[in-house]
Amino acid sequence: MRLNRFICPTLLSIYISAACEFAVAGASTDSLDLRVYKNANAFSSDSLPPVFPRHRPFKLLIHARGNFNVNLSALQLADTLAAVHKLAGLQYYSRTEKKTKTLFKASAVVPFPASNRTSPSPAFRALPIDTSFYFFQIDNRLGKVAYRADLRAEKNHVTFFVYNVSPVSKWGLQIAEIGDFLVFIELQRHEDEWRFDGWQWTHPKGGLLGILVHEDSLVHRFRAVAGFYLDAMKQRR
Repeated sequence: MRLNRFICPTLLSIYISAACEFAVAGASTDSLDLRVYKNANAFSSDSLPPVFPRHRPFKLLIHARGNFNVNLSALQLADTLAAVHKLAGLQYYSRTEKKTKTLFKASAVVPFPASNRTSPSPAFRALPIDTSFYFFQIDNRLGKVAYRADLRAEKNHVTFFVYNVSPVSKWGLQIAEIGDFLVFIELQRHEDEWRFDGWQWTHPKGGLLGILVHEDSLVHRFRAVAGFYLDAMKQRR
């Protein structure tokens, strides 16, 4: 998988063309707008971030949007995105259990996907940035999953693309193959503010994921991740 430098200018046409969507109302990050799409047939291949697959449709697509006018550099934002260890202990609302739960029991950088030896999260000294690293997370429902992250940053543009590089199994059944869970975050500077776009693309096998995680909970889980990053960027000085 390769990360293209710039997102397609027709990206926001997704809001018009999607046949099945609903907005998710506020949480702790009140400026974060979430939209959920289930009908892949309503999209052209130009409507999605260029890093997402074209050869197979998504089964659930979530798009989070927000903005912040804190005077941060792209270098600082890249550091914030790369600090995946801070996602450990992140909380979300479980629709299935109707209570707040811990999403990631652990989250840490590793030198390669199968390694149990953790490393510090990357920190950067200068632009441009064009790097990749691996990390794992212990998900409260899916168990341990390894990911690759591709991070790129220029003066007014930062992108962060994450995808699973290990299959996901539960109870001896495979839930997802490599590349079935994708997250893409893009930050673009517009005059005195940064615009935040976060996408989660999923293609789990059959209905197995729905047995483990209710669809609404998937939305709350991604809201927690997107909200964490947006809040971290707003609070950083």
